[in-house]
Amino acid sequence: MDKGKDRDRKADIAACILAGGKNSRMNGRKKAFLPVEETVFWKKIAAKLSGCSAIYISVEDRKKYEQTQADVGECGFEGFPLVEDLEKEKGPLGGIYSVLTSSEEQAVLFVPCDMPEVDQELVDTMRGEWVRERKPVFLIRDGKRCPFPGIYTKEMLPWIRRQLERKDYKLQNLLNEIEEKIVWLEDERDGGGNINTEEEYRAYLSKIERKELVRISLKEAVEKILEEVRPLDAWEELPLLELSGRTLWEDVYSRHAQPPFPRSPLDGYAIRSQDSIGADDTHGVSLHVIDTIYAGEASGKKVGEKEAVRLMTGAPIPQGTDTVIRQEDVERVGDTISVFQEQHAYENYCDAGEDYSAGTCLLTRGETVGAAECGLLASMGYSHAKVVRNVRAAVIATGSELTEPGSELSFGKIYNANLYLVCSRLTELGVSVVWMDTVQDDARCLKDSIEKACRMDADLILTIGGVSVGQKDIVEETYGLLGAEICFHGVRMKPGSPMMGGSYQKIPMLSFSGNPYGTFVNMELFVLPVLEKMTGSQRYRVEYREGTLAETFEKTGKVPRFVRARWENGTVVWKRQNASGILSSLNGCNCLLEIPPGIEEGRKKGEKVWVRMLSSR
Repeated sequence: MDKGKDRDRKADIAACILAGGKNSRMNGRKKAFLPVEETVFWKKIAAKLSGCSAIYISVEDRKKYEQTQADVGECGFEGFPLVEDLEKEKGPLGGIYSVLTSSEEQAVLFVPCDMPEVDQELVDTMRGEWVRERKPVFLIRDGKRCPFPGIYTKEMLPWIRRQLERKDYKLQNLLNEIEEKIVWLEDERDGGGNINTEEEYRAYLSKIERKELVRISLKEAVEKILEEVRPLDAWEELPLLELSGRTLWEDVYSRHAQPPFPRSPLDGYAIRSQDSIGADDTHGVSLHVIDTIYAGEASGKKVGEKEAVRLMTGAPIPQGTDTVIRQEDVERVGDTISVFQEQHAYENYCDAGEDYSAGTCLLTRGETVGAAECGLLASMGYSHAKVVRNVRAAVIATGSELTEPGSELSFGKIYNANLYLVCSRLTELGVSVVWMDTVQDDARCLKDSIEKACRMDADLILTIGGVSVGQKDIVEETYGLLGAEICFHGVRMKPGSPMMGGSYQKIPMLSFSGNPYGTFVNMELFVLPVLEKMTGSQRYRVEYREGTLAETFEKTGKVPRFVRARWENGTVVWKRQNASGILSSLNGCNCLLEIPPGIEEGRKKGEKVWVRMLSSR
């Protein structure tokens, strides 16, 4: 086999672009040579595989491809070793077997030629796993095992040979048979999807033209969706006991001073301070008690020289007095008290308006009403208050594999956890879920459900799943059927990167990753700022806390990564099961640990980090 001129022998893992097949659904056009952005599919893929020791091209007929090379000129495979299928008419399995048999490397990373958007970072991650584990490496996406891109090894050859002999050419069966020998990576990147038909090719070029495959930064994505959000212009008036957790619609001003009159802070006697002059431990000053006032009562008597009035806590301080002496600091016999210490004016004296004066703005628009705010409203005499109407949200899960909780789970199905994850989180955040639905992997079904959500007067529409570019990733098609605006498709973040944002009939729409943790992170990073702008509520502002990392987090990347964690007493503990498809380790988390991009060695144990607290959790 021709190994090429500049082959790098430093690594023992090669790459292979699978360019065989009849290409019947492309009307005979060779997918490897389909034009895209001033290059062709196979070259776009090869540029992302440069770290491998060699890049092989698997073809079904060497002579035919050599003729094609002559026709396409500089787009041909010159300088790259061609490997002809030893097992023809047997699909990708035959090509994989041929390359593994004839290559010198122990492992080969296979990428089909119809996957031009394979992710460079994903390729690097898979190669890194091979270097560490020396085992086959494959991906799990949305709970499904993916044969491509995948690292196949020479140790797999006996199983591949037996499968060929059985005339079983399904790669999924091969992966299932040796599943325990494989390193499985949870991943939610779509890898570009397979482009199998002329229609899919045209749609792909359209995305390229509209730059929809260019993932934008998290900051840009949030800004774009907020441009589609309008503040709610609706309020409702509720009684005090129904206000908890709601957002004030308007500033609230005090109707009177608090307290509205001078009052006693304790049980004692109201006197004139000048009457206590000369009092000491040996010589008491005698005062005549002329009245007793309880809280809620008033006295019409004006206190004169050498007179006092008995007061209970909260009672109005009578005219003519300027201080209150504690009952335990006097001696009383009949209607006479003896004072043994000089008193200062306005001692133990709560003046009118000491808490607040009339006309003071005590609560502002956007504040969340809690127990303290409710008590303050009551102290001002308010029995009701105006609050922002709750945001009305629609949540629609997509997936033919979804089964409702409580039903029997058949093979290949999963329970519809994401729908309840999102709806419960919205309820925690004070949002009313007015439409909750699950649809099959059918763009028209999703379109119908979104239109129903609009008829339910939803302020926000959320969909879950179907945002990659696989055959059953239907959300983008649905946006097209609706005539909805797409603000972005793909965000540079982990997890949740394939998400979309847009609007329909002036209603903002967010379409989340189908992976459970990706869904949750999309919720936290996008829904909270949307709710803040809609309601003006301060409750949706994110709290950040600093903490010390309990254990080293080694993973790095080119995009921000959000890791489930728990902040407690200044210590940050991250959960080891942090793949985007795992839901169980979200339990007990109260924050997200952000790992910024470009950190070569991850985050070290004992390092100071900042975490994003999960509100209302």
